[in-house]
Amino acid sequence: MRAVWLAAVSGAALLGFTVQAAPTQASVDFYIATYGALAPDQDARAALAQRVFERVRAAADKSPRRTPKLVVIAGATDAWAIALPSGHIVLSRKGLELCFKDADPQTAEARLAFILGHELAHLAHDDYWHHEVESFLAKAPDTQKIAHFLDQSFEARQAELAADDKGYLYAAMAGYPVERLVDSKTDFFTFWMQQTQARITSSHPFPEDRAALLRERLKMLQEKLAFFDMGVRLAHFGRCADGMYFLQEFKRVFPEPAVLNNLGVCALQLALQEMPKAQVQFYWLPFLLDVETRAPRTRGAGVEPARRFLKDFQADSPQAQSHLKEAAEYLEQAVAAAPDYLTARLNLAAVRLYQGRPHQARATLAEALELNPNDWQAKMLDALALYEQSESGIDLWPAAIQRLEVFAGDTPPAWRYNLARLLELRPRPQEAQDLWNFLAQTAAELPETVRQTVCAKQSLKPSSACLNPAPQGAASPLPWRWPVAAEGALPVTPSLRAKLFAGWEAIPFDWFQPKLYGFIHRSPDRRVEVMEMDQFVLLQAIKDGLRLSIEELPKFCPRPLIRHRLLNGELFTCGHWAVLVRGGRASEAWWIAS
Repeated sequence: MRAVWLAAVSGAALLGFTVQAAPTQASVDFYIATYGALAPDQDARAALAQRVFERVRAAADKSPRRTPKLVVIAGATDAWAIALPSGHIVLSRKGLELCFKDADPQTAEARLAFILGHELAHLAHDDYWHHEVESFLAKAPDTQKIAHFLDQSFEARQAELAADDKGYLYAAMAGYPVERLVDSKTDFFTFWMQQTQARITSSHPFPEDRAALLRERLKMLQEKLAFFDMGVRLAHFGRCADGMYFLQEFKRVFPEPAVLNNLGVCALQLALQEMPKAQVQFYWLPFLLDVETRAPRTRGAGVEPARRFLKDFQADSPQAQSHLKEAAEYLEQAVAAAPDYLTARLNLAAVRLYQGRPHQARATLAEALELNPNDWQAKMLDALALYEQSESGIDLWPAAIQRLEVFAGDTPPAWRYNLARLLELRPRPQEAQDLWNFLAQTAAELPETVRQTVCAKQSLKPSSACLNPAPQGAASPLPWRWPVAAEGALPVTPSLRAKLFAGWEAIPFDWFQPKLYGFIHRSPDRRVEVMEMDQFVLLQAIKDGLRLSIEELPKFCPRPLIRHRLLNGELFTCGHWAVLVRGGRASEAWWIAS
């Protein structure tokens, strides 16, 4: 039996709009039997489509009733896609080819990611209004009646706009440059209609309306980016209790892996504040903040005796355990949203070690080492987790030591620290002492809790690097000027606010429970940001124009800079200011009030 339908009734809002023959069945087998499947090993673009689909699927919302799968069909001559109740997304070869027409590789992938994200949105929200149309067609197979039916479908139009919005977010969270869909002279929707010579029904929004919606979404994300950036800066300066509110505000609109990772890191830091000092200082387990969101952008005290296992500390406070549980939940979400996100797996492994779950830590690290077999932090954590698996009658210390004693290249300080920890547990104390003394020579550059342990264990007399605050001489004046006087927390009156930030963008925040309120002030060129909290200037950032190398930074700090590894660079901290370095050059400067 022949059925007539409109390609516009497919789940893809941007595909079709022309009358053509097609099945009324919702079975993927019908499409494969009718048109033939284009296997990834047969076609390079079909293989790319599968890779893009996997990334977008990881970031997308999901229905518990189905697992999304992609099928590219070979025989259809029109450009279209459809989401089936079985969980399959069917994409025509012509639709795939149009993504690459007149486009560079990044733009082509962004187009494809958006199309697939749009269809995944239909799957996630059980949105199959086109199957209602098919039921109608079975009863009244008349083209004019079909068009009339579609013209009345306001619900379908709203569903398509919602799928556009979700698809745009899914593709962005997967890391594709979706701003390219709307930032050129011809937006993607208009391009698609021009290429397919499609007509419009009122069941689908006009291309200019759809492009306008995504431009508004992009504009909103630009505003919310300020919350992500401020949350990261507060986390770096140890203000996670406040920083989590900023990160959670960004998560509401863009729950991508980086923000989930940073929320997990913040929860871990709060847990560390509740733990005994000896537990915190037992190992050096680095955690990594991620300063790069995937959202599209436009322009000393004494040290307690060491214990044998970190898991010996598991009788710590309920508050610490609660924070660790929260950290694990955020990091698990980040891993699920981006299976190739190494940073979240490393942070999750550290949390598992603090929770006394070395077996789970090693399972996470096995996946991390599949992503990058040469990552030193993954190797180090795996060696520590291996040792922590030791039980009565099962001594894994020799195996852990053997792994830690093998390192090619310049050994990171954290690696030396943890090797020293394990060496001093057995009759190899002199080797451990040599490592402590080596670390003590640059103790002033180490994080404070690590520095305390190193300085307590070193045997160099005296060790100038362990002096507090370990001054190194007069510092040169900073080569940049902070937008607001950087001398304590400056109170901001209404008149001063108007004077300082005339013509600037003001992004308000007001959270009742923690009683945090204020503004993020952003200069018109977005090169400078100032956060005002509770009517005081708390944090400032200069995001461009520093023009400094790593080698130049030390002369501006009266003591050795503290170096922090990040996923996308490094942070060099001197008291209340820090510089973000990428590619050997300073890219941002941050300041926080004392």
